[in-house]
Amino acid sequence: AAEEAAAVLVAAAATSMASAAAAAAEEEAVAVVLSAGQMAAAAEEAAAAMKAKLRQQEEAAQMQKMSLEREKDSLLDRVAVDIGGYGAKLDPQTPKRHFDATDFPDPGGSTPQRGVAGAESFNGRHRAEELPPAGGRPVALEPDARLEVLKEGWLLKQSKKLKKWQKRYFVLDNVALYYCRSPTSVPDGFFAIRRCQFHYSEKTCCFDVITPSRVFRMQTPDGVGQLREWAECYKQAMAQRDFPYFHVEQTTRVDLSRELLLGVMSTGLRMVKLGLYDPGFEEEIAIYTFDEIYSWGATDLQTFEFRVASERMPYSFKTMHAQEIEAKLEIKFARWRERRQQQTR
Repeated sequence: AAEEAAAVLVAAAATSMASAAAAAAEEEAVAVVLSAGQMAAAAEEAAAAMKAKLRQQEEAAQMQKMSLEREKDSLLDRVAVDIGGYGAKLDPQTPKRHFDATDFPDPGGSTPQRGVAGAESFNGRHRAEELPPAGGRPVALEPDARLEVLKEGWLLKQSKKLKKWQKRYFVLDNVALYYCRSPTSVPDGFFAIRRCQFHYSEKTCCFDVITPSRVFRMQTPDGVGQLREWAECYKQAMAQRDFPYFHVEQTTRVDLSRELLLGVMSTGLRMVKLGLYDPGFEEEIAIYTFDEIYSWGATDLQTFEFRVASERMPYSFKTMHAQEIEAKLEIKFARWRERRQQQTR
């Protein structure tokens, strides 16, 4: 009996110890789970706080950018109103404000816009010392070169692959040689006079236009006399190296042709339709004087841009002559400004 009682006691003690061990293990597991949950919650809170901070920084940067853009737009509006743009009706006796290039802030931090009409030079220095003294010789504007068709007619153009002769209508002006399928159709292509070479042979009644990528061959169907006429007109066009019209391309305005001619005139800028205009007649799109243009410049090597007071959207053109257009326009504007200041003395 004593042995049985002892065995029962031992069994009860073992059961009690096992229960205590299980309870302790369960408490440790619960503590570990609680610790992991707390760590996960803390990590989520930290991530949420970081996201909120980044969002606040982005919002602050966006607000700063919008503020700078509003400031720039406000300044451009004031410039346009001061020079009579955006429908402003100013008293003719009211003097117009002159602006320096540094008046145009750029949110991106790049160089300020150059070529501000009626203002200072590129670096903001005044050019008054360059003007002739009062009572001196009057400043006369140079006459503008006339854009005209030098020669047009049917020629045979050799195809690239099969070398077949194709009948095309050609138009030669002071800027380029255009070819198309009929006298009234849009040009299929053109050769810029400033970038091509010209050779002709009376034996074959052909002339070659040599571009940087290919040689184009044309033949005159009416013989040597017609070939000599085309050669003489092409040489005449090539002799005008300083011609003030340039072939440009634009993609921002739906109301303009994709390709057109931009002319640097003695009083401003002129846009003309490309190629197919009647002989001696220029298909003018628009002309803007220096009174209307208040900024211009070559934004890079192949982009020229100018702004007009009466329009908010700028005119932007792709061209290989962006720097040349800007330089010519600066020369024309300097002479125009000298004449204007002489007249107001």
